[in-house]
Amino acid sequence: MHFEKIDDKDFADIADIQSRTQYNGSEYSLLYLKGWDFFNYQNMNIAREDGVIYIRFKPRDKFNEDGVGDGNIYLPPLCALDKIKDAYTKIEEQCREDGEDMYVMSTPQEYVDILGDEYEYLENADYAEYLYEPQSLMTYAGKKLHSKRNHVNNFVKAYASSEEGGCVCGCVFRDYNPQDRGRVMAFINGWEESKEFDKELFDDMADNEVGVINIALDLVAKRDNYFADIIEYDGKIIGFSLGEITPSGIGITHIEKGDVNYDGVYAYLCQAFAIKHYGGVRLINRQEDMGLEGLRKSKQSYRPIAFCKKYAVKKACRQ
Repeated sequence: MHFEKIDDKDFADIADIQSRTQYNGSEYSLLYLKGWDFFNYQNMNIAREDGVIYIRFKPRDKFNEDGVGDGNIYLPPLCALDKIKDAYTKIEEQCREDGEDMYVMSTPQEYVDILGDEYEYLENADYAEYLYEPQSLMTYAGKKLHSKRNHVNNFVKAYASSEEGGCVCGCVFRDYNPQDRGRVMAFINGWEESKEFDKELFDDMADNEVGVINIALDLVAKRDNYFADIIEYDGKIIGFSLGEITPSGIGITHIEKGDVNYDGVYAYLCQAFAIKHYGGVRLINRQEDMGLEGLRKSKQSYRPIAFCKKYAVKKACRQ
């Protein structure tokens, strides 16, 4: 395989292949790869061969302790399912040629089912992505989502917009625009400071997330498939959400922050965002819970219909 340094322009080719798949994960999101430190985007490489996209990278030094070794980490190859077995064989051959063990991260369940028992599989349940039926989040219909409907109703009753003296007061859900950037970052920073995490974990996550959000806001300005909205109450930002629609028809909610002093803000934000952007998608991916109990409970409360499970695929290839 011929690998070369990845460039943002390569995502046109990635989109072309992804549009012909049923890929449900977020691995090929430009924001996902460019934003999070682990992926070391500046030194990431891409190869194209026989209708398959291959991406590999070496993580930054601080991530080597995660047990991935000192070789390349591969993303799951992007292609039609009938090419998967050959694609993993190609990766294995490349690893033997490079004198390193094979490690393919975030391999989805449908790939594992095809690959069989030729490889070692390590599942990381903390990074399984939550998948939802779009209409479910747009309507909150049914008994299981009754509490979400109540939260939305309470939020609307308490904070609904009204017009007094010629000005609009109360709650407004609207498009993010570039002039909002400073206020959005101030809102995010305040949200981060209000949370209780292990300090070392929090500092690392918060620093990285600020960078991710800045990249995300740049993408909203440059790319049609990225979008963001804010909720204002009497001119104050109390909610912010940012997402994308992938070429394979998945709506991914990357960022969702709400001020919990406004009861029901999260249920309202999730529903309003889904109604506005996700009417034509196959599924909504609200990403993983990272093993955080509060995040897990929150994601489960919206009643996912499936999970995009993630496996590391390993094989010893060093000579």
